Amino acid sequence: MILQFIEPQHIANLYPLTHTRPAADLRCGILTIAEKWMHDLAIDASNVGFITRDYLQTNGSPYPTLVSNADQWFINGAALPNPNVVKAVQQLNTNQALAHQGKIIAFRGESFSDVPAMTIEFQADMDWIERPYHIFALNGKEIVQDFGRITAGKTSAPLSDSNRTIGEFPIFLEEGAKVECAVLNSKEGPIYIGKNAEIMEGSLVRGPFALCEGAVLKMASKVYSATTLGPYSVAGGEISNVVFWGYSNKGHDGFLGNAVLGQWCNIGADTNASNLKNTYDEVKVWNYASGRFERSGQQFCGLIMGDHSKCGINTMFNTGTVVGVACNLFGAGFPRQFVPDFSWGGAQGFVTHKLDAVHKTAALVLPRRKKTYGEYEKSVMESVFTLTESLRGEG
Repeated sequence: MILQFIEPQHIANLYPLTHTRPAADLRCGILTIAEKWMHDLAIDASNVGFITRDYLQTNGSPYPTLVSNADQWFINGAALPNPNVVKAVQQLNTNQALAHQGKIIAFRGESFSDVPAMTIEFQADMDWIERPYHIFALNGKEIVQDFGRITAGKTSAPLSDSNRTIGEFPIFLEEGAKVECAVLNSKEGPIYIGKNAEIMEGSLVRGPFALCEGAVLKMASKVYSATTLGPYSVAGGEISNVVFWGYSNKGHDGFLGNAVLGQWCNIGADTNASNLKNTYDEVKVWNYASGRFERSGQQFCGLIMGDHSKCGINTMFNTGTVVGVACNLFGAGFPRQFVPDFSWGGAQGFVTHKLDAVHKTAALVLPRRKKTYGEYEKSVMESVFTLTESLRGEG
C-alpha cells in the first residue's frame, strides 16, 4: 500500500511554518504528523510521498510525490491520527473518502485525481493542526500518544543514580542518552530522552516532555510540561509548553512559553517572550491567509518563529508574536507582533534581509549540525522570498 500526504485546503493558515515544509512534516509531540501515520498504518518510508507545492519538490527534495497507479491512501497532512481514525482509514474501500465535520481526512484510490464515489463521516473525536498555535496546544497530548508508539515493546536504557525521579508515568531513555544530576517529575506525563540526547546537571524537568535524538538541555534548565525539543536542538533557561521542530538553539537564560520554533532558529541570551497579556485577554495572532490578526482562542500564546530566523541578546517579544522565515532581529524595544519573512532590524524598523546574506549565514550554520545547505535549500529560500515580497512592501 502507498501512502501520500496532501496539503490542507488553506495551507497559508499554517505559515510561516509551512513556507518551508508540507503540513505533514510539522512536529507535534515527539513525531511529525507523517511519522505518526506511517507508524500507525505500518507503511515503510519508501512507500510514502507528498503532494505539495512545486517549489518544495525541486531536485533533491525530501518531499517527493510517488508516481504510481497502485492502490493508495491519500491523507490530509493536518490530521492527527488516533486509534479510531486509523481504523476508519484502514476500512476504506477504493474510491471512498473519510471526512470529519466537512473536512476530508483521507481517501483511497489509484490516483489523486480520482473523485471518491462515497464519503463516510467520521463521528468520533479527532484533532487537527490548522494553526501554528495548535502545535503547542496539543503537544502534551501528542507526547503521551507518541511515547506509546515509540516505546512499545522496548526496554529503556538505564538511568543514572545521580538523578532524582518523582511520579508514576514512565521515563524512557534511548541508547546513548545521558542524564546526570537532574530532577525528573513524571507525575503528569511520561519523559522521553532520545538517542544520544543529553540533560545536563541541575536541570528540572516535568513531563510530558520529549528530548529528541541528539538534542541537549543545558545546565540548570527549568522545563515545564508539554515541551518538545526536536532533533539536535539545544535549550536552556526557562521553557514551558514549547515545541522546537529541530536544529534550533535557545542555549541561555530567558523565558519562552507556549511557543513554536522551526528549524535553524537561534534565540539570543536573555531573550524573553511574553505568553500572557496583562489584561489576561485572549491573544490575537497574525494569520497569513487573511492578512490580519485573528482571535486564537488561546489565553497563553508566546512566539511563533519560522525557519532560519534569529534574534540577538536581550530581545523582547510581545504576546503572540509571529516571526517569518529568515528574519534577523536585534536592538532595544519590542518588535511588532508580526515580523514579515526576510526582515532585518527591530523595534526601530526593518529593511529586507537580502538573499545573499541569508544564504551565507545558512551555509555557515548547517555544517554545525553536519548538514549541507545545498541547491535545494537555496531554491526553497528563494521561492519563499518571492512569495512574501508583498508583506515587506516590495510587490
